Formats: sequence, structure tokens, C-alpha cells
Amino acid sequence: MTLSPTAPSPIIVVGAGIIGATIAFQLARHGAPVTVIEAGQPGRGATAASLAWINGRDKNPRHYHDLNRRSLDIWPRLARQLGDAVDLTWGGELRWAATPVGGETLRQRVHTLQGWGYPIRLLEAEALPALEPALATGPLSAASYTPIDGHVDTGKVIAACLAGAAERGAVIHRHTKVTGLKLAPTNDGRRRVEAVRVTGDELPCQAVVLAAGPDTPELATLAGLTVPVQHTFGATVITEPLPQLFQTAAVIHTPHDREPQLAIRQLAGGELMIHAGSAAGSLGRSDEEVAQIMPAAARFFPALAGVAVKEVRRARRPIPQDGQPIIGFTAPLPNLYLAAMHSGVSLAALVGEFAAIEIVDGVKVDLLEPFRLERFG
Repeated sequence: MTLSPTAPSPIIVVGAGIIGATIAFQLARHGAPVTVIEAGQPGRGATAASLAWINGRDKNPRHYHDLNRRSLDIWPRLARQLGDAVDLTWGGELRWAATPVGGETLRQRVHTLQGWGYPIRLLEAEALPALEPALATGPLSAASYTPIDGHVDTGKVIAACLAGAAERGAVIHRHTKVTGLKLAPTNDGRRRVEAVRVTGDELPCQAVVLAAGPDTPELATLAGLTVPVQHTFGATVITEPLPQLFQTAAVIHTPHDREPQLAIRQLAGGELMIHAGSAAGSLGRSDEEVAQIMPAAARFFPALAGVAVKEVRRARRPIPQDGQPIIGFTAPLPNLYLAAMHSGVSLAALVGEFAAIEIVDGVKVDLLEPFRLERFG
């Protein structure tokens, strides 16, 4: 479908995490009328707890890796569009394995990624101190470095996207809960979303984008749709500011064959953001779990001994059933657009651009075909 930038009814984007905000920004740049509805404060849900690692490293299968790789390459353009004030940081990703079995797994992954054209290389043990002098690896059987990975300040991205959309006429509703969707029949026997109901009001629309993270499945049921997204617990801790600790890498992962697994990055203000756990779940549900994280990190970075945790960010992480994005218009409701995904930060730059093409220009982006809702039958 092709929407009209001159129509009186807006495109309503439900959700103002990093995916909803980038879609709203790109829609507004396309000249479309946009309204954003956010149930809470923009960017304070799953996006805030994300490590915000921009990468294509552990993304399978190949077409999903390629989507993330393309988004990684688009991120600098989005940063320029937002005025470069989003703390987009490059430097790559460093990791190593502690056991022979873990080392073989790491070497196999490096070989696969090199075959896919991803810049990654194996490192000799003596190369690590030159890259990261403050790092104490402990036992090391293999190591890799991916120079093109980065991270970003998601709060600044969301604020800049919403400000940019508002400058182009978008209306932003914060702390506004969607209570229903008004549906109307179409000439071909399907239905369309005619309006979005919020507390005490009804907002007409041309189309609706559901980009509400873990709330997307519940909102989709208002239109009679099942969106297979599961939730896992996610948490990251933020330390007190430190002098510059990382000399080269943007993100460091401690061995996946040694518990707890840690992912660490340093923010522009000097704070470290640390995720402990795996994709299946995070440490940090309780104060007791949080207390385990800093001693574990200090084993690899002795400078962290005694450093205090300033903040713990907790969230539900929305992960589609097969781990890959669900994006695009839906067959039963041709003006309802879904944008549900894990790896939201990596994919945000691409999703914003591609969604605007599909929604405003009415052209299906073929790279998104494997990620439609209809693949679940």
C-alpha cells in the first residue's frame, strides 16, 4: 500500500524505544504525518537495558547476519542525520576462550564469519596486552578481534530521533496507553485499522506501526493477531565513572566457556556498562546477583576492584520465537505494520530506513521477505 503524506490522518507509531523512534524519524523525513504513542518514558524499557552493541557477529542464519551487517554500515549515516550527537563509538569487539573446547568453537566461528566477508581475525595471546593493557585474561586458548563493531548511547539516539521527527511536525504522546484498535472492513474482505484508542480519546490513522517491544504481542491481540514473541529477563549494571579503561575495543566479551559470561563497554562519561549472563537470561534480578557481577568483572579488569555500581537497568527483552525480526505489513490487516525484534540496537538504523520505504512508498524491500509474520503460518 502507498500512503499519502498530504492525508489528514497520521501514521501512528506505537512505542518509542529505539525501533519506534528511528521509524518515526525516518517517516517524518519522508514527509509523512506522524504521531508517536509511548506508554511510559521513551527509551526506558528494553532499550535502556541493552548493551547497545552494534554488530553482526553472532547472528544466524546467513540472511540474518547479512541484515545486521548492512545495518552496521548504515549506522554512521543515521548518526549524521541526527547531528552526530549520539556517542556512536567504534573500536571493535574483543573476546577469547578459556578452554580447548571453547577455543575450537571460537576458531570455527571466526572461519565461518570470514567466509561471509565479516572482518574478524584470530589473535595470538601476546597481541591482547597491546590492544587492552588493563585486561587480565587468565587461561586463554584462542582469541578474536572484530574491528568494525561499535556501540551507541541509545538514550541520545531516541531523544534525537523524536526531536527530529517533532521538528518535521510529528506529535509525541508520552505516558499514553493504547487501549484498543478500531477496525473497519476493506473492499477485499479484510480489515484495516481506522483509529487507535487511548485513554479518553480515539486517534484516526492511515496506518499503525507496532514497535512496542515486549508489549507488541499484547497490542497485536487487539487486532486479532498472534505475534510469537517470547520474553527473557535482561539486566545491565552501570558503574561509577572511571578513567579510560578500554584502549582499543568498543566491546569486550569474557569467555563464553567460563561463568558468568560478561559483556562490557565504557560509556562516554567513563561509566562501564556490564551485562552478565547469556542470551537466555541475565544476572541481576536480585541484589545478591548484582553483587556477583563486579567481583567477576574485576577478575579480568583488576582496576574494577572496589568500584561501585551506580545503577541497575532491568527489562523484559522481546525475542521472536525463532530469534529473528518480525517486520512488515500483515496480511489480515494491510495497514498494520509490525516491528518486533531482538538485536534492536544493531538493526535500528536499517529498520528505520526500510520501514519508511515500505510504509510511505508502498514498495516491499526484498531483504525483509524472510522476516514477515506469515513465516509462522
